[in-house]
Amino acid sequence: MGVLESRGEEKRKVFLPHDAMQLEQRSADAKGESACAYFPGAVYEYEKTLEVPADWEGKRVLLQFEGVYQKSRVYVNDVEAGGCVYGYVPFFVSLDAYLKPGQENVIRVVADNSEQPNSRWYTGGGIYRSVWLWVGAPESIAPEGLKVSTVSVDEPEVAVDVELLGEAKDDLTVELEISCQGQTVARGEGFHARIAVPGAKLWSAETPELYRCIARVKRGDELVDEAETFFGIRQVTCSPRGLFVNGKETLLRGGCVHHDNGIVGSASYAESEWRRVKMLKDAGYNAIRSAHNPASAAMLEACDALGMYVMDETFDMWLVKKNAYDYGGDTFREWWKRDVDAMIAKDYNHPSVVMYSVGNEISELGTAEGQELCRKLADEVRRQDGTRAVTCGINLMLASMAAKGQGNLRDG
Repeated sequence: MGVLESRGEEKRKVFLPHDAMQLEQRSADAKGESACAYFPGAVYEYEKTLEVPADWEGKRVLLQFEGVYQKSRVYVNDVEAGGCVYGYVPFFVSLDAYLKPGQENVIRVVADNSEQPNSRWYTGGGIYRSVWLWVGAPESIAPEGLKVSTVSVDEPEVAVDVELLGEAKDDLTVELEISCQGQTVARGEGFHARIAVPGAKLWSAETPELYRCIARVKRGDELVDEAETFFGIRQVTCSPRGLFVNGKETLLRGGCVHHDNGIVGSASYAESEWRRVKMLKDAGYNAIRSAHNPASAAMLEACDALGMYVMDETFDMWLVKKNAYDYGGDTFREWWKRDVDAMIAKDYNHPSVVMYSVGNEISELGTAEGQELCRKLADEVRRQDGTRAVTCGINLMLASMAAKGQGNLRDG
């Protein structure tokens, strides 16, 4: 995949994930200053020529972007097909209406990170997380459509839900298989099933036991599609008495982790994410808070496998901007619900995620409007996932100032 910088440089071949900001020339007067390592910001363009086989005619074709910073637009053969404003959540673009089977097709992605400052820390830029191409039948399982949740740990039981890209048809059936270390331990059937897993090993930070669920959609004996996901059997509860994992009181020993990987930049390589999770684990940590935006899928996979509790955080700002060109204000009002839903769909099967945070140091929580918005955010999280706790990072000083009509209450 080639990248074309906005300053008119020739295309260069790069590999995804990729931090395009590191291709810029640092400047002492960069508007993002030290927060963005004195890179000025730019518009980045990625282009990929895709040979589309003729037999893709009539199939569902999706592009999945795990993260593009920011304000991305995706074009197929010069026609805009989708995009995402927020730079930290995954999104999907359907290519069905735009591809020309049997021909070369050009996919172009534009990421606009030119308006600075837009963050209080290093963001990187461009397609900094992985991209996936999904091709399947019209009745294929949706990319995030296989969901597993724990019903009980006393007599281990899980709920499995299967969602298709199209509507479920009467002539389709679903076979479900649950395995551990290559051995099948339970089976079930149906788009919505509850499956007992006798003698299951429970997931926790001390015992990060993972299971695999395979779903097979069939029409008679014909296999239409299959999907798999890894999950852990565990139950997390919160009360005034504390946090309990599988009935055991659990104290979180953790730290806040930003999404960049130091000198590597913001590019989310699986090896880099696993390395830092392991370093924290070896240092005695058992918890991570994603600061202050949704964590990458690669980091959550590392936390699942190594045993690390995660508080995944949505936003650093709501109605009040913390920088002139950040996500706050009108942008937040328009997109917050879609972006919350995208984060939860990403997180749902990861046992490491034990709670969600709907914001960080939100000053408007000191106002009636901010409190009502917090309720709406929490309600939306619980509507999508009622199995995890919801919290919010509050700076009492800022909230108190806001309640008195003081402080930097810039409504974007």
